[in-house]
Amino acid sequence: MITLTRLNGATVAVNPDLVTVIDVTPDTTLCLLNGDRLIVRQTLDEVIAKVVEFRQAVGRTTNPLDQLAVARGESVSASTAAQRSNPKREG
Repeated sequence: MITLTRLNGATVAVNPDLVTVIDVTPDTTLCLLNGDRLIVRQTLDEVIAKVVEFRQAVGRTTNPLDQLAVARGESVSASTAAQRSNPKREG
């Protein structure tokens, strides 16, 4: 998920897989697969950068905790990701 800001200032999380088209008319409008339209404050370039960053983050991690951190805008270090994917087993 990527987080964006609606025109009224509310934060919204969007699944980038559901975005079909991004229009700039002059506001940035995301068209979703289900036909909904979402107008956001971010520019076209900012939305594209967030989608690219999301895709890169998902490509380098498969741990759901890491994906959640990325969706929240938190950085995930390689050592943290390794610790989560290789927990020490006791017993």
